[in-house]
Amino acid sequence: MFRKNIIIKGIITCETGLHIGDSSDTVEIGGSDSPIVRDSITGFPYIPGSSIKGKLRSLFELSDPESCQSIINNAKEDNDVIVSTCIDCDAVKLFGTTPENIKDESSRINFKTRLLVRDAHPTDDTIEMWKDNDQLLKGVELKWENTINRITSKAVPRNIERVPKGSEFNFEIIISVYDEDEDVNRIIKKLLLSMYLLQNDYLGGSGSRGSGQISFNHIYITERDRSFYLTGEEKDPLFKDVSFETLNIDLLL
Repeated sequence: MFRKNIIIKGIITCETGLHIGDSSDTVEIGGSDSPIVRDSITGFPYIPGSSIKGKLRSLFELSDPESCQSIINNAKEDNDVIVSTCIDCDAVKLFGTTPENIKDESSRINFKTRLLVRDAHPTDDTIEMWKDNDQLLKGVELKWENTINRITSKAVPRNIERVPKGSEFNFEIIISVYDEDEDVNRIIKKLLLSMYLLQNDYLGGSGSRGSGQISFNHIYITERDRSFYLTGEEKDPLFKDVSFETLNIDLLL
């Protein structure tokens, strides 16, 4: 039975240019070689929740010695997919797993995700900043790079779209907690550690070439139990307007 939701929200700040690529079915004359994902209504860039969640899971698994990574192999004889993963580690408990065509009966367990990550859309101040900058087109800068052939030394120029440094996006993460869930506080602390690690990693593409450094700011953490959804009365937040530089994760919850 549902017990509560834990809400983590705040601001994602681009410390460098950010590139989260979009697949384009058309080639436009004068268009970018590597476009970024945009909102189909406003035309402005946004950060997909799937990109944030995928990166957090990767860092969660890498930083937690008790959680394993999923291993996907192609079983050629039957063209089945074999997913090898633990069934009770914290990564699976939080992010979930959906095995398909599992041959091992002990692995035929479907874990529903407890984690919801919403798309992060630009703040109003960021949109105004983009509009006031004549060098940007709908909040996008064009970064030129060169691919150099090491044998012939021939340079092949290319360009990628990026969200400019200083842009800010509203983010929201929701963790659903149910009566049967155990050690919730420990798992949430590990999630926050993954968010902190992301600040020293990168989000999106071209991270090894300078893109994708972000920070989480003005972090707000609160709990909403069943009574909130019946009465609308909000409890005092657990933390308000903090950053990971000031937030002691060990003392949380």
